[in-house]
Amino acid sequence: MVLINPSKLGQDFVAPVAKSHLQRELLLSLCSSQESLLVGNFAQIPDDVLHALGVIETLGCTVDRSDWEWKITPPKLKQQFERIELHVGESGFLLRSILSIGFVFSEELTLHASGTLLNRNLTSLQKDLEVLGIVQLSTSGTWPLVLRKEDDFSEIVSLDASNTSQIASGVLMAMAASQGNFALYLENPVSKPYLEFTLQCLRNRGVEASLSENICTLNSAGIRGGNVHIQGDWSGAANLLCMGAMSGQVSVKGLLLNSLQADELVLDVLRNFGASVEIDSDGIKVAHKEQNRFQVDLTDAPDLFPVLSVLAASANGESRLEGIHRLATKESDRLASTRALLDVLGVAHRTEENSLMIYGGMKYQGDIINSFKDHRIILAAVVASKYLNESLRINSVQEITKSFKGLDFY
Repeated sequence: MVLINPSKLGQDFVAPVAKSHLQRELLLSLCSSQESLLVGNFAQIPDDVLHALGVIETLGCTVDRSDWEWKITPPKLKQQFERIELHVGESGFLLRSILSIGFVFSEELTLHASGTLLNRNLTSLQKDLEVLGIVQLSTSGTWPLVLRKEDDFSEIVSLDASNTSQIASGVLMAMAASQGNFALYLENPVSKPYLEFTLQCLRNRGVEASLSENICTLNSAGIRGGNVHIQGDWSGAANLLCMGAMSGQVSVKGLLLNSLQADELVLDVLRNFGASVEIDSDGIKVAHKEQNRFQVDLTDAPDLFPVLSVLAASANGESRLEGIHRLATKESDRLASTRALLDVLGVAHRTEENSLMIYGGMKYQGDIINSFKDHRIILAAVVASKYLNESLRINSVQEITKSFKGLDFY
């Protein structure tokens, strides 16, 4: 059991590095034929990024690192391994993207995982593996995954993207590395902003890439190197911004406005909540003002569910968070784990169709919060502690390093 203490949190922050952006750029740097220079706030690196870094180094990249710059030299040869073992840690994005990218460099992959990823249902991967011409040599549904790709990438591929866009992102990067003209047809795609994010990263590296009517088209002569500025993370910063809206004031630097990160949606939510939101050259300043109930569709931004549930718990009246169908296959069953957090905080809530309805008012009685080993649940509990101005008991906090390091709260 650990105590989350609110008193050590400051008011001025630099946004944590966006692991969604940095992981993509690490994989693109791996697939490039030229050197890449990544620039950003690398003082505190999330565990998911460290595993992506380990993957590209295992596949032959050389990385020179400092707190603000990473210089990445890609391997000189592709298809240089007959078989290789890669460790994806707890990163669902890294797992799903390396399913395609790994075969640019090796004929056979053995993929190891850790943490909550070991407990995720892998049956949804089977159809994708078949579509991509990947044969699973290991026992279905067990770790490690031992995979072999039988065929080169087809010029035209169709994927069911109704559960995640991450498989599609990996396929697009691998296609671009293979060079040529490709079309990727997506059935019922979710998280389109993150799919567009992948396409934008490809365009910035010289690949013709577009999305129209659920069809991604690529024309690639190879992935370029060059200088890339890595964005700050809206998912992590959302917790800091909610602290300001609920509990005083915060200032966050390093966030790109009009980003394709879906979680920038938090700014609209905070304005509807009644917070003061100011944006200038010094960053984004959010301060407590009003506490209005709100309604938001989080279908494309499911990572915001836990923290916005806590925000709703501080509002006056009943708020509606739509899109709960996206929550079952995260680090935890995030609908169940978020509702368990609200229960311990004494918050009235109910489900209605595809929505979580939350009635404002927190009455913490001292019970232990179950983190479910989910970093988003831990961050939401930190925000609640700041609002309540009291310590909260929680069973574990170590999983927070998956996405956010440097918060001093216990």
